[in-house]
Amino acid sequence: MQLLLEPLVNAGHHGIEMLCADGMIRRIFPILAAYVGDHPEQCLVACCAENRCPKCLVGRDEQDDNKCSDPRRPGEALNILQSQQDGQYPPEFIADGLCAVYSPFWANLPHTDVFACISSNILHQLHQGVFKDHFVKWCVKAVGKKTFDKRSR
Repeated sequence: MQLLLEPLVNAGHHGIEMLCADGMIRRIFPILAAYVGDHPEQCLVACCAENRCPKCLVGRDEQDDNKCSDPRRPGEALNILQSQQDGQYPPEFIADGLCAVYSPFWANLPHTDVFACISSNILHQLHQGVFKDHFVKWCVKAVGKKTFDKRSR
């Protein structure tokens, strides 16, 4: 991925000239604005464990508490990963749920917050998270498993 996005590094720093829809040539600074992937891939990109949120620093056991948590920040994450690689073993590495990914593809991309780029995974976060985990459990509790299964057929 780093090799694929290499042209964005120079273009992001210095800009490139592009022809716009109105016929004018303008200098633009392209950025990575969205990253779509399933949860394990999102966690790999965020350099965090799969039982953690790839976008924020909420603890593993606090994810169901409906409370706001601080967002992950690229500079801080890179500093912690570098310290871990250098053998300093910072406590934030464990506290933030990071994994040893020492050369993330987004490290050199200018003006990019990869954690803000991660988009929702509709299948897993909406269908399984809302429908399966909450709605189905609520219905089973309300009418019973046998009645729910009979009506679902």
